[in-house]
Amino acid sequence: MVTRPPHAEAARAPHPDAAAPGTKPQGSIITQAAEGLSAIEAVPNAAITVLEAFRRACLVAGYAEQHRRPVVSRHDPSVRYTNSTISVLKPLLSGDVHERAFLVQPALRLRNLDHVRRTGEMSPFGCSFMSFGALGPSRDAARLTALARDLLVDRLGFAAHDVQLRVLADDRDLLECGIEAGLAVATTVRSPEEFRHVFGMPGVTGRNANIALRGARGWTDVANVIVIEEAGRPIGVELAFGVNMVLVQAMSLAHPVLAGPATAAVLHGVTDLMALDALSSATVLAMEGVRPVARGRGQNYRSLLRLLGERTAGPAEVWKPAALAVAAAEERLRRHASPPADDVDELPSEQAAHMLEADWERVC
Repeated sequence: MVTRPPHAEAARAPHPDAAAPGTKPQGSIITQAAEGLSAIEAVPNAAITVLEAFRRACLVAGYAEQHRRPVVSRHDPSVRYTNSTISVLKPLLSGDVHERAFLVQPALRLRNLDHVRRTGEMSPFGCSFMSFGALGPSRDAARLTALARDLLVDRLGFAAHDVQLRVLADDRDLLECGIEAGLAVATTVRSPEEFRHVFGMPGVTGRNANIALRGARGWTDVANVIVIEEAGRPIGVELAFGVNMVLVQAMSLAHPVLAGPATAAVLHGVTDLMALDALSSATVLAMEGVRPVARGRGQNYRSLLRLLGERTAGPAEVWKPAALAVAAAEERLRRHASPPADDVDELPSEQAAHMLEADWERVC
């Protein structure tokens, strides 16, 4: 269990629009957080609302908060970057899971950068996001499915008929968890690969059901309930979310990149999605002190800076205010992530933004 210093409690105080534990909001609480603001302006408060609601749901359900780790992964040798909560919680997977734990973790996946390199077009995803999730013993599948419903319906105020569990028809245990939690359940026999998971650990796999939200453009998956198995035997259960996808559905945003700190740049005139994703992702790496060198993580950072240069017009002065705004938005959101472990060493937002600008001028 994490013990926070007194000053951290103030930094993590629930957003004023967040519902109190045990109360049901009138309408979506995310919509309430956006009242009087444009969708872009409302994203930061809405993201904090989701994270704090998740934290309270986990604590009430008996899950203990863990320390977050750096985005540049030195704790999980299977990935270069921390790309999910389970990447940090893997030590709990040695044999049967006994603890109940949750985490709010900054994450980075460079699949959009790879997609842009390959196709010259934006993918349906962004690279940088805030992941949040929980891990429990193998008997917790129903408990974590119910926690997901509690978060989305009871705490965030989504209509129950707009939340659905999508599951392979053969996965009867996950199907029954959805029914027990009071979720609408949709079964399928198609695309079974969407319902199977790997963890970068020999012999460890997962069977997942996907939790979908209905928004203005239809249904989109926003979370997974994953039965984790070793050699075919259940050893634990994971609930995995990303805040961006929840906000896309709740706020009818055009793309997940617009559901994160990148939105701060829009108010400074940067509207190109590739530029926004490159700026947001490069900011994350700059905050961790990555240098723009020719190999490894530094090469990824260089690629993001070059993409930013290609997708923005004019010299760096044009987007310098945007860089500072994005770094400040990332820093603010991280105040509502889990408390940092001792190996987390992040530059303050202003210093990170200045370093990114200098690196851009050197590379571009």
